[in-house]
Amino acid sequence: MKAPRKNDDTARRGTWRRLIGAICVVTGFSMLMSVAFATTAQAAVLKETELQALLDAGRADDLEKLAAQRLKADPDDPQAVAALALAQLDLVDGAVLKQNTQRLEQCVQRTPNEGACHYALALALVMQARGGSKLKALGSLGRVSELAQRAMTLLPDAPEPRSALQQYYLALPSFVGGGESKARALEQDVKDPAQLSLMRARVAASKKDWPAMEKALRAVRTQRPELLLEQRVLWSDYGRNLFFSEQKERAVPWFEELLKSQPTQAMGAYGLGRAYDALGQYDKAVAAFERARGMLGAEQLGLDRRLGSALAGKGDKAGARVALQRCIDNRRGSNGDIEDCRKQLAALGAP
Repeated sequence: MKAPRKNDDTARRGTWRRLIGAICVVTGFSMLMSVAFATTAQAAVLKETELQALLDAGRADDLEKLAAQRLKADPDDPQAVAALALAQLDLVDGAVLKQNTQRLEQCVQRTPNEGACHYALALALVMQARGGSKLKALGSLGRVSELAQRAMTLLPDAPEPRSALQQYYLALPSFVGGGESKARALEQDVKDPAQLSLMRARVAASKKDWPAMEKALRAVRTQRPELLLEQRVLWSDYGRNLFFSEQKERAVPWFEELLKSQPTQAMGAYGLGRAYDALGQYDKAVAAFERARGMLGAEQLGLDRRLGSALAGKGDKAGARVALQRCIDNRRGSNGDIEDCRKQLAALGAP
């Protein structure tokens, strides 16, 4: 039986890496003061329904295209500036991130009550810091916190900024501005029971209290698209714990539940593929990964890396090479994924 890859777990260790993973997961990359300047309460980060729908669905490519068109027509459109930055957060090209960060800085100055720009800038600064030194990264944490808190004030009913701020607190110890008590305090003003359950699931995950996390996730009942996004991310986090534990078999029905509840979203099928891969059932893993490739949100999941590994596991070297090369060429692939795919491709040898 093939052992699950350990680099996922390793990447989550350490304060800095946990911070990056936590804040960025809400974009999906899934992200945080003064009430005197707050605008009318909104239930989503983006005011424009079409843009928000693409963000909630994880359709990064479509969101990028629409936001770019809007920005071309009006370079000062704050919704387009924020949407484009959110759609491009996971691109490998650092120049794109730099350009978006500059636009967002201008947006925050030009439209100080535009919560979407504050939220997007907080996430962009995290991504930008990830590519620099740890000292520089730690120096940016205060600004990230301020932006996230301002976004939460401007968008009090939007779950994303509150979730990002909660993750920020959970990722950092209390002596540098984080801590569980601050994370729990954010629950006080939450009226939606589903959002509250998701926040409690996140706190449980930070403590590795897996039974509490499962209980909280099973309590979620919602049709809000932005909460469905958080639900599938947290559901996948719990499932990942299962296939890295002695309970690998439980991961299969766990992800089948996600796939049943959100049948158009790729994350359920992707998780199911990873669960089968962890069990060494490569034919089923490949089928699940291939299914996920045609579903919503697939472009942001690093599917080809996993598909290539599963194809190699079942002895299909030719298919594995094709998938791994797609992984290397993927403009949304992380540097870690691309490096791993190159290593896997080299290990397969010449055709």
